Amino acid sequence: MGITRIKFSKATKQAKLGRIAIWMAALLRLEPSDIEIWSVSLPSGAACPAATECKSTAERVTGKITDGKDTLYRCFSASQEAAFKPTRQQRWHNFDILRKLDTASMVTALCEAMPDSGPAVLDVIRIHVGGDFFNQKYFDAWLEVARRHPHTIFYAYTKSLNYWVERIDDIPSNLRLNASRGGRHDHLIDEYNLKCAEVVFSIEEAESKGLEIDHDESHAIIGERSFALLLHGTQPKGSEAAAAIKEMKLNKVEYAYSA
Repeated sequence: MGITRIKFSKATKQAKLGRIAIWMAALLRLEPSDIEIWSVSLPSGAACPAATECKSTAERVTGKITDGKDTLYRCFSASQEAAFKPTRQQRWHNFDILRKLDTASMVTALCEAMPDSGPAVLDVIRIHVGGDFFNQKYFDAWLEVARRHPHTIFYAYTKSLNYWVERIDDIPSNLRLNASRGGRHDHLIDEYNLKCAEVVFSIEEAESKGLEIDHDESHAIIGERSFALLLHGTQPKGSEAAAAIKEMKLNKVEYAYSA
């Protein structure tokens, strides 16, 4: 194709993704080693057109974080990019390639870069630890990638609900989508009864909203009901989010998922 290859990452550094293989292997009567977990990402904020409450961007060269005017809590993925230059560079690398392509070329680029898991029985791919579906063409490309890989499980959190709704009757069964509250299109969650994930600042907040907390991505991948995610990541000093992190630390609440 004359383009540099898209880069996927093996999920070895984030404990939450690593837990997928444990519960999924038990569910499918496999060994955890039979399941490979991968992710592919774009730059947080810069490739998140519908984000509001978690809008944060790590500057491409320096890594300096800028929060959006409506940010209530800092995107954990933007903090990753600020702290780790290779992570930031990889995500911008992927974005630079994809945003220049039409849908058919995106499909080709993504399929050519799909990881080779060797003897693994099953691949699970998280679309976007960082970033989101940045236009309809890109969303449509992932639908086609999922169709071409029916034995791979793909899943994603997204605030780009307008693109999802445009194709709501055409989502492959092996692509598990989770609406992410806190964006420009939240009204579509209730209008279309979309399963959603909501960031909460405490266990008590999740309980008050009748939401179970997902610690291992099982709710995101196989669950049918909306769920909560505990706030995590580095938060701005003096913010309500920072105070919530401090409280969870004092109460020994598991909220962070580093390896």
